[in-house]
Amino acid sequence: MKISIDTDCIISLFNAHDIIYDYMQDINRLFGSGRFTLFVSLKTIDQLLPRNGESLRYAEALPKLPNYIVGTIGDQVGTIGSLAGTFGDAKKNEELQHKIHKLTKKGVDIRDRQIIIDSYLGGMDIFLTNDRDLCSVNSANRIKEELGLQIMSPPSLLSFLARA
Repeated sequence: MKISIDTDCIISLFNAHDIIYDYMQDINRLFGSGRFTLFVSLKTIDQLLPRNGESLRYAEALPKLPNYIVGTIGDQVGTIGSLAGTFGDAKKNEELQHKIHKLTKKGVDIRDRQIIIDSYLGGMDIFLTNDRDLCSVNSANRIKEELGLQIMSPPSLLSFLARA
């Protein structure tokens, strides 16, 4: 099983005061046992750069998702060489980004939509996030129906894994 992990979950893994810290510790143990593979988007790494600590080192050690072109030039991260697809694909990716925007709540920003696209086009089964707007039943169900990508919070992932 392939799971992409969002910035907030990585940060919570190293913050014992965070409400999802214990869940993330359990998820990290399952990851360490080989139950699934975690992947990270370069967009997530970009969000962690200012922290420059354990969270960033953890993310940098994970396999990277392809870095698809979505949004404006200013929205891109990494180098031209790190971009996946072609500039011709960028138009399709932009249409997909607008579709995801319509499927989710208004609070889901361009960076979150980019990470969803990297996860979807990168062949992930699950996108792990604690973002309330993405984890809402309506948003998560619409994305699953339209893209086949499951959006799960840490408690939801653990419940899902316990049933599997």
